[in-house]
Amino acid sequence: MTNLSGFNPIQKDVPTSGTPIKLSPYYTAITIAFNKNDGTPPAVAAEDTITDSGSGFVSAGFLAGDKVVISGSTSNDGTYEILTVAAGTLTLNFSGRLTTEIAGDSVTVEKFQGVKVSDGVSVVVMAKATNTGEITIAPTSARAINTVTDYFSNYRLSTNQGVTLQVKNLDEIWADATVSGEGVKILFEA
Repeated sequence: MTNLSGFNPIQKDVPTSGTPIKLSPYYTAITIAFNKNDGTPPAVAAEDTITDSGSGFVSAGFLAGDKVVISGSTSNDGTYEILTVAAGTLTLNFSGRLTTEIAGDSVTVEKFQGVKVSDGVSVVVMAKATNTGEITIAPTSARAINTVTDYFSNYRLSTNQGVTLQVKNLDEIWADATVSGEGVKILFEA
């Protein structure tokens, strides 16, 4: 299996069993803070940053150049462009626009317009090797709920099992888990 993305596979965990997540990059946490870095003259301003003490940005699948939509913050909801990504820091492509805000709110960072999948490329969704329960994969949140079994389009994956899907965007795939905190790896193949 060849991962065409050029980076580590996207890792997605279902925080709460019975609450499906979409597989396009997004991350929700109460550990996210905002830093306005406008500098004090004569110092040169650094780019504003969004930090996460839970270090979830890389495993969520965010990349440099992505546009992200922030929601749930006290003062920083909006759309921003990422300059660089580290596990615990998104450096944005500007300075002085954010309002400094400590962590505590349940903030969601979501990739604007999901992840488009090119023609001829397949999305491989694999249950993680560390899972102890099953993962349910479906095209909608309602169908992905782990208790739903009467839809033909559902896939139930046990540890290390995978399914290859043809979709135009990762926003078209939802996952749920029978055990909270378990998840999937997402690869792209030609």
